[in-house]
Amino acid sequence: MNEGPVYVAVLMVHEQPFATKELAEAVAAQWDADHPEELAAVASLRAEGLDHVADRKATRVEEWPADKWDRQGPGGRKAVWSRMPDRRIVHQALMAYSPDGSISHEFQSAAPVWEFQTDSYTTKDAEWRVERRPGPDGLTEAWVRGCSEEAVAEAYVRARQEALRVCGVGQ
Repeated sequence: MNEGPVYVAVLMVHEQPFATKELAEAVAAQWDADHPEELAAVASLRAEGLDHVADRKATRVEEWPADKWDRQGPGGRKAVWSRMPDRRIVHQALMAYSPDGSISHEFQSAAPVWEFQTDSYTTKDAEWRVERRPGPDGLTEAWVRGCSEEAVAEAYVRARQEALRVCGVGQ
């Protein structure tokens, strides 16, 4: 990467560095299109006269000197995007089971996820895992995510069966 500025797209809690202003602005615009509730929250803060709070929450692009990103930005220059990151609709589900096999809580969603959102991003049709959590509640969590709604639905069934087996109440 050259010594020129880094264009940082500030997207809620994400700070994503880009080599060009155009890339950063394109990602920021798509982020806003994907999160209309955030735009509404910022507008509400502004309507209440809380511009200083709204400014911190608003999606924006900042120009940083490259050495500032090297010092303060996670990943340094290796983290700077010189291409448009991939964005996919990812279907997700989380189920948590009590030791007796009853559902403690359940969550499902389908949302656009960017390649830089490494905790949620995937290119797989479906993947799943089951994990027993330590502690007095002893919850067993079944987690599913993927790009194919049908494959995620099938994985959901398998993850549920495995979670119940881990709880000791399944097949």
